[in-house]
Amino acid sequence: GKVEDFLERINVKNVKNQSFYLFGCEEGYYTVKTRNYGYLPFYSNDEVKVTEDILPDDSPLKANRPRTSTNYITIHNTGMAHPTATASGLNDYIHSTDRVASWHFSVDDTEAYQELKLDEIGWHAGDGSTTYGDYWLSAGVWCIGGGNRNSVGLETCVYSGVDYNMVMRNTAKLVSKLLVHYNLTTSDIRQHYDFSGKDCPQVLRQSGRWSEQLELIELEYFARTQLKGVKFEFKSLSPEIMDDKGRVFDTRPTGETKVSYQVTVTYNNEVKTYTFESTLNKL
Repeated sequence: GKVEDFLERINVKNVKNQSFYLFGCEEGYYTVKTRNYGYLPFYSNDEVKVTEDILPDDSPLKANRPRTSTNYITIHNTGMAHPTATASGLNDYIHSTDRVASWHFSVDDTEAYQELKLDEIGWHAGDGSTTYGDYWLSAGVWCIGGGNRNSVGLETCVYSGVDYNMVMRNTAKLVSKLLVHYNLTTSDIRQHYDFSGKDCPQVLRQSGRWSEQLELIELEYFARTQLKGVKFEFKSLSPEIMDDKGRVFDTRPTGETKVSYQVTVTYNNEVKTYTFESTLNKL
């Protein structure tokens, strides 16, 4: 059934790991080497904690008018790698800077902040006043229009020390919620790059993890739309290597390693338990 298909998608047979870079604009943090030790995308029924701290209505950082339509969800990386550039830090920044830019959500590995009203126009995509359906030329690259006027913008945090896997997973959960709210699908997700040719979200693009981000969103969207009322509880059976959220520890063995876990599924007062095994690829 749908539950079994969903759990099979979560049960990645060979869990990858990789070194990759975070990119920032601060001295000493232009490139920060980090590592993905691997994870399994265990599903949680919980939502991401979102703190609302909306920019004032007269803020010069935004258009101060509502969108006429919402056609895309746009994903960015902050381009700020200093350890203070968390979601909270980014929220502080947008409330104190005079740099003319604005976005709807700042997302990190533990929480999110909302800085624009959901249906406000933000200035985040670099495509000026273009609208949905337009095409325009930016530095020799043909781009689509509507990033600013027709999309919700999410800034995802890349600060030094971040658990970037959890940033991706929190982003997926929040994006899936927005897709349902606006009656959109995963085909309506865009990169900042699509609107202006800017290399953003740079970390996802440079590390080759964009398709992974989309798959996480697909999982969250499927659960949200197809598995309403189903409760999941994941338990690691390899707790010395992986926790109950599917996060693999940085103390994991360097060689190919097996991990196992258990899933308890509750629906209509019926409880089923499943056990799975995955292989962590060699570091």
